[in-house]
Amino acid sequence: MDFSIEAGIFDYFPGMRLVVAAAEGMSVPTDSKPVAAFLREGWRNAAAASKAYGNPQSHPFIKPWGERMKGAGAPRKDFPSSIEALTRRAGKSESPFSIHPFVDFYNAVSLSYLVPAGGFDIDALREGLALRLSRQGDSFTALDGEAGVDIPPGEVSYADGGMIVTRHFVWKQSRHAIITPESRNIFFVSEILGELPQDTAQNVLDALTEGLRRFFSAEVRGDILDASHRSMRIR
Repeated sequence: MDFSIEAGIFDYFPGMRLVVAAAEGMSVPTDSKPVAAFLREGWRNAAAASKAYGNPQSHPFIKPWGERMKGAGAPRKDFPSSIEALTRRAGKSESPFSIHPFVDFYNAVSLSYLVPAGGFDIDALREGLALRLSRQGDSFTALDGEAGVDIPPGEVSYADGGMIVTRHFVWKQSRHAIITPESRNIFFVSEILGELPQDTAQNVLDALTEGLRRFFSAEVRGDILDASHRSMRIR
């Protein structure tokens, strides 16, 4: 089972790097305080970033998402990136929201480095994972939806076969392959636009892999993908 990136995606996101990590044997920590502390630290970082440039969407790490997604047919006003939405929430509240340690962890990485980050339950994937443009016949089931809806062709999407698991790239995640406290094997991904500093991808990879081992005792394989290196074995 592989993760792959369609070559044409880089026409919309030149210079982009994807930090990826396959974590196996994830265990829920008996002590959740270290993850909670990491999340609070990231929340404070994002809260400061939310105000530094007047609003989150003007921050130099976040602004390029609006510009790139508009070029991909998803204007920021209608489809804000996950990092813009998270940073906005951090700027409005002193305390971070918590879901469960696995999600709290990738949110902490996202907030700490001001980049999108997410994950998918490997055991729920049927055909593997691809970052590609949606096609006729693809279906998406929103987290708050009961049934799948047909997706128009041409959206930048993460997909498992014909099932879209994230619409408009870093906007909205599906119910399919969502991480739960029962997940034990997880594929994490963080998207680093070409406009960001060159060392960002390596810093995020280090934070992901080291944190997954330290907090969750996971076996981890990580990599940085780009236009010349577009796939990784998930398992």
